[in-house]
Amino acid sequence: MVIVAIPSSGEGGLNETMSQRFGRCASFTLVTIEDKTIKEVKGVPNSASNSMGGAGIQAAQIIGNNGAREVIVGFLGPNAVESLKAMNLKVLQAPNQQFTVKEVVDLYLKGELQELDSANVGAHHGMGGGMGMGGGRGMGGGRGRQF
Repeated sequence: MVIVAIPSSGEGGLNETMSQRFGRCASFTLVTIEDKTIKEVKGVPNSASNSMGGAGIQAAQIIGNNGAREVIVGFLGPNAVESLKAMNLKVLQAPNQQFTVKEVVDLYLKGELQELDSANVGAHHGMGGGMGMGGGRGMGGGRGRQF
């Protein structure tokens, strides 16, 4: 028996879309597999998804704390991959396409996923574009102030 974790959208489950973002996915779908058969499916919220930093590390801890031994990922940064390795979790690469969790599990059961042993994106890849470029240094030049 093995528990496989898959980053997913929504609340998790076989019908959810697999999230390509590991540390910032909405949830993880934990699939218990025995004798190449799905025995149990559980959705676990990813409390790390809105973290300012370290989301991949925190997400790895969530997976480990829920008994997963393997994880299927899309994109995985260096901190997350090191955290997963430190917990002796096997990391498998999903194809870079949109799949449901069930479709990815089917690929897993057929042995069609390759093991991933290093990051496939740079650090902070999943942070999105909302990081503002202004740096907080106003652009007004002080005009209009009265002393």
